[in-house]
Amino acid sequence: MNERRARRSQDPYLALCLQLEHSRTHGALEAVVVAIDNGLLVAGAGDESLCEALGAVAPLVDDSDFEGAMPRALDGQNIDVRTMRLEGEMLYVASAGHRPADVWLQRSINGVRRILR
Repeated sequence: MNERRARRSQDPYLALCLQLEHSRTHGALEAVVVAIDNGLLVAGAGDESLCEALGAVAPLVDDSDFEGAMPRALDGQNIDVRTMRLEGEMLYVASAGHRPADVWLQRSINGVRRILR
């Protein structure tokens, strides 16, 4: 069997970061994160302050009624958020960038499921 992943880790946190970095780089995104429902960042790829801001607002942006102001770090960014359930917990996979991220968010979700199962 030919291993398609050049970089991998047995450590779940590092594996998540590598997965998110792959999506960020190949999707030409500024940041990709996984956060929980209180906005706490689980893992991220990109500038640390951008990842923290994105993780904090991901649960809010996912709510279609959100009309609040975005953190300054996210000004001018296209924010995309997808949700997933894992072992009864809601996780938010979000990206910030200047282009749509649908394909890369789905790949990230698939990677998160594979890593955390």
